Amino acid sequence: MNENQKIIELKRKINNDDFRRREKEIKEQRRQKKFAAPKKKKRKFNIINFLFAVFVLYFAYTAFTQYQMLNDLNGAIDEKKLEKAEVEKKAQELQKDVEKMNDEEALLELVEKIARDQYKMVKPNEIIYIDKNKNDNKLIKGIGFEKDLEN
Repeated sequence: MNENQKIIELKRKINNDDFRRREKEIKEQRRQKKFAAPKKKKRKFNIINFLFAVFVLYFAYTAFTQYQMLNDLNGAIDEKKLEKAEVEKKAQELQKDVEKMNDEEALLELVEKIARDQYKMVKPNEIIYIDKNKNDNKLIKGIGFEKDLEN
């Protein structure tokens, strides 16, 4: 063997050794990557997910406002029902008053009741007593006038 052949042979050995060493390093790196904690992937902005989130928020807002509107309307309906019941009661009272107008004695009683309640009229020689402990006394509440007592 001449020297050139020895040099070539040595180069092959060196190349094989380098190749094997490099191969071992790569295998070791791969093995370490398998046991290492997985890296988190960066989340990219996804327009579909964004639009879905916007839709869900809009739906929730709309549902909430409609729920509030329904509660308000139900409250208004209840108030109108109470008002209707009061009006019907008053209409029945007025109907009774209309029926009383056909009867002479009932008409006189109705006129007397209106004169006493609304106009504070009294019969001749009648004395009025005011109960200071009574809650609906207009003078105690500050609503009435002194001349109301005189009549």
